[in-house]
Amino acid sequence: MTFWAADSHVHFHKCFEEGLFFDNCFNNLSNITSSSIKNGLLFFTEGKNEDSFNYLKIKTKIKSSLKENTEYIIHEIDNGNAIDVKWIEAGMRILIIPGFQIVTKKNLEVLSLGTHKRLNDGSPINDTIANVISIGGIPVLPWGFGKWYGNRGKIIDELIENKNSLLFLGDNGGRSNLLPCPKQFVAAQENGMMILPGSDPLPFPGEVKRPMSYGFILNANVIESNPWESIKEALLNTNLKIEKFGRLITPLSFIKTQIAMQIKKRKSK
Repeated sequence: MTFWAADSHVHFHKCFEEGLFFDNCFNNLSNITSSSIKNGLLFFTEGKNEDSFNYLKIKTKIKSSLKENTEYIIHEIDNGNAIDVKWIEAGMRILIIPGFQIVTKKNLEVLSLGTHKRLNDGSPINDTIANVISIGGIPVLPWGFGKWYGNRGKIIDELIENKNSLLFLGDNGGRSNLLPCPKQFVAAQENGMMILPGSDPLPFPGEVKRPMSYGFILNANVIESNPWESIKEALLNTNLKIEKFGRLITPLSFIKTQIAMQIKKRKSK
């Protein structure tokens, strides 16, 4: 068994400089204080206009933007079903697992971890969850500011009460550290549902610092010939314990990013 630092909600946005992206991933990995972990997992959760996994898997190396004479070595494993990124000098590696972010009929999101098939947006949330499971993925309901209240909050409440052992909730490193813990997180813990933390970087250049800054430690025997199946087995283990790493953002950072997102949405209309 090996300890892996896992970020369950990662976007490689077009505005991110690729060398800087991996510089920050490895720097954040090395700053985890719980242990000297050398292995990381990035779960890509790509939206409908993102195709970063396929972009990266055809590369062989990426130059560091911060470290002189440093290159990250890249190769695909499991017939292109995962990407292995190594920083040879530091003895560190990061595996990238594909997946998607799906927007359902009520504008609630479902993450599809470990899948290559992109499911359509706009379906009822129960159908989307079932479809993710049917194609071999793990469905995660990621927290989103303002999305888990009212009628939509009741939908999340019902899904938690149903106690689907294959369904997870997702925490978000972009949540303010002064916001109260979402009541759905409390209910999930009471019902034995796991909560997977992830960074969920937003589409702004400064957010390139956030991947691998918020996540969890996974103890798994990752088989290189089929990494997703062994990771999935570890996540679905009934004895799974979630040890979080990283911190939530400050209230000021939260306000700034929320305003920036609203401006971006208005400009795109």
